[in-house]
Amino acid sequence: MATQLNPPASISLGDFGIMESVSKCLTPKLDELRGKKILFSSDDKTLVPAEGWGARPSSYCATTITTFRPIRESTMVAAIDSSSIKLAETEEGALYAIKCGVAMAYGGAALMHFKLGPMLFYLSESTVFDSELDDRLARLVLADSDVARRLVRVRAERAIQHELSSHLRNSIILVDGSLRTSVFEDRNRSMAKIAENCVLHKNLIVGISKNTKLKILERAGAPLAKVPGPAYIEVDVIIKSLVRGSIGSNLMAKLDKSTPVLRVDVVGDRDQALGRLLGNDPVACGYPETLRLAHHISTFTNTEVTCLRSHVLNSYDVTELAADDIRHTLLGSIMV
Repeated sequence: MATQLNPPASISLGDFGIMESVSKCLTPKLDELRGKKILFSSDDKTLVPAEGWGARPSSYCATTITTFRPIRESTMVAAIDSSSIKLAETEEGALYAIKCGVAMAYGGAALMHFKLGPMLFYLSESTVFDSELDDRLARLVLADSDVARRLVRVRAERAIQHELSSHLRNSIILVDGSLRTSVFEDRNRSMAKIAENCVLHKNLIVGISKNTKLKILERAGAPLAKVPGPAYIEVDVIIKSLVRGSIGSNLMAKLDKSTPVLRVDVVGDRDQALGRLLGNDPVACGYPETLRLAHHISTFTNTEVTCLRSHVLNSYDVTELAADDIRHTLLGSIMV
């Protein structure tokens, strides 16, 4: 009769010393948590304390607070935003879609808006290696769809920003995000070229970030919470020491009373740029209305995605393959 193998009667996690091993390579230090102000996180949301972290000063930036007012000098404000998605894959590459929004304001009121796209781009070895990307970056674009989406988005946004900077005069070009160079840029439409165009044509360029991964910037901008109106603090020292390729002046600013403090980058005169922005673009909840509108224009809807899929099936003689959800197959659908 075969010997029956029985599992051990009981196994304890303590038998392996796992917790002790983890604690040795990463000390918990939970005792330092006592008495701290705390903000619980959410993976899909950017949260900030409603009343700020407090007035703890930062040694990395100037403590001078500069206030500014709306400048009622009629100026065109043009805001640009975009979004990109991976629509499909082939054995050799992937198909991406980009959608861009441009919104304009003048004299304190919305003027017009445009939707560009959706536009389709197929990235494969032949298309990527024919570009000016170096071989290492080209391989990364082919291997990582998030990097590829970033490439498509950066190039489309830079093309629009470059044309606006070349054709507008005495205007403000408003960008979603920070002003910095990117490895994905086309050399003829780089952020540096766009900034150069703005100087030549007397345009101002302003980049506004809805959130920042640099926690020190939140601390640097904390004193602005007590200022009753629009104001900014310079944070050039922090940005230039931590981030490569930053362009223009770096600020933490709030655009209205009792509104969030945002990172703002400016190429040109800071007070003129922010003052004319407030004087020509309606600001709701501390954020320019043109940027808000450009964001909504550029967001993909489910209907658009469905239409794009139908367009590809009907126009390019492709064969749709049945798909398996690997994650669902491996993990099942147990609801927790």
